[in-house]
Amino acid sequence: MKPRHFLIIGFFILINALIVMALKSVGDKEEEKEDKVFVSTLTGLKVQNTEEAFNVSGFGNVSSFQSVDVSSEVQGKLSKGKVDLKPGVKFRKGDLLFSVYDVDARYNIRSRKSSFITLIANILPDINSDFNSEYDKWNTYIQSIKLNKVLPQLPVWKSDKEKIFLSTKNILSEYFSIKSQEEQLKKYYVYAPFNGTITDVFVNDYSIVNPGVKVMRIVQTSNYEIEVSIPVNQISDIKVGTKGSIYTTSGTLKGEGTVVRISEVLNKNTQSVNVYVKAVALDDQKFIDGEYVKVDLNVEGQHKGLRVPTQAIHNNNSVYVYTKHDSLLHQKPITILNENINGAFVSGLENNEVLVTQEVLHHQDSTKYNVIIK
Repeated sequence: MKPRHFLIIGFFILINALIVMALKSVGDKEEEKEDKVFVSTLTGLKVQNTEEAFNVSGFGNVSSFQSVDVSSEVQGKLSKGKVDLKPGVKFRKGDLLFSVYDVDARYNIRSRKSSFITLIANILPDINSDFNSEYDKWNTYIQSIKLNKVLPQLPVWKSDKEKIFLSTKNILSEYFSIKSQEEQLKKYYVYAPFNGTITDVFVNDYSIVNPGVKVMRIVQTSNYEIEVSIPVNQISDIKVGTKGSIYTTSGTLKGEGTVVRISEVLNKNTQSVNVYVKAVALDDQKFIDGEYVKVDLNVEGQHKGLRVPTQAIHNNNSVYVYTKHDSLLHQKPITILNENINGAFVSGLENNEVLVTQEVLHHQDSTKYNVIIK
């Protein structure tokens, strides 16, 4: 074999050796890369529960203590009263809200009164003969009846015999029928039962209304209350009469409040109890029906827990707790007792647990972490 052939063979052997070495190096790097696991670093703190005094806070909507749907009790053409039939119009207690055309009803009552006078006049001779001592009072009673005024009260009978006589002559039944019509006539005029505002109007001026037809909805503007949900583990701190302060969502003090009712029914979904707070606005403020506000109730006593950054709390009221032996995070439910600029005061954590104090994104149960305690 010629030397040139040996040279070519040696060259190929060298090339193959270099290729094998390169492949082995790449394989080692891949194995090293597979063995290397990326570990995220988070900040946390070691839980040490303490006792703290604070107000019990909650949020709720302002609502009128009285909201009334006003309906017509009679039939006829509707007319506005002292105020316009428009949403947002204010009124005072005693103002005429609306009336229903009542001329026919008034004429009908006057006709009944005229017949009533005739009915009594026809029995006066019998009264004079059978109840001579009672004649003057019945004669005077006829004179007192005015067709355009309320029917006077019947004279008092002195004996059962006189009462039976009046009954057999239909005097009593006719009297009470007329009084019933007079009471019905009052229903043609609807007056405001309190100071308030019209929120909805369902018919127009001069519309024909029937009994039971809803005309408007009104709310009382001088008496407001707020329904606030309080966690069940804090409800024992609150009593009827507990005072508090009411703030806008931006933190402006708007008024003072007093607990007037506490529900005895637990909301199973939120584990909270509804507390009703009567609201009184400051002189330069006013409440609006439906307004969303914050209520701080002044309670006595100490609460056990831990104040944590709000970013550590997730939407479902839970936090992440770190366990060192497996480097994993475990979600744990907590109860928020109070929130302020320093964070949320929570209960439900055990002493010496490691709480993750920063927001955790895209967490998976198998992801390992390194937590630095600060």
